[in-house]
Amino acid sequence: MTEQEIVHRVDPARVAWRLAGDEVVVLHTGQSVYFGLSGSGALLWPRLVEGATGSELVTALLEGAEVGRDRARADVAAFLADLRGHGLLQEP
Repeated sequence: MTEQEIVHRVDPARVAWRLAGDEVVVLHTGQSVYFGLSGSGALLWPRLVEGATGSELVTALLEGAEVGRDRARADVAAFLADLRGHGLLQEP
């Protein structure tokens, strides 16, 4: 299974979140750390709550932001790595 086929999902056991205007406010409940997501992060977050593959996230970014495919792939990979590094995603 490739990275593009893995379903990425927010870990509901460790994450609480709310939409606040155009931003998403995320709380890592185990560490009591807040994160603010805007722009592309706020666009992708709801898809991660439901569960989405890397390919689906790239497509969403291409439809919702003015970026090229290579940039969208790189941005999605970096976003997922950042979220995973902070322990906000379930392990695949």
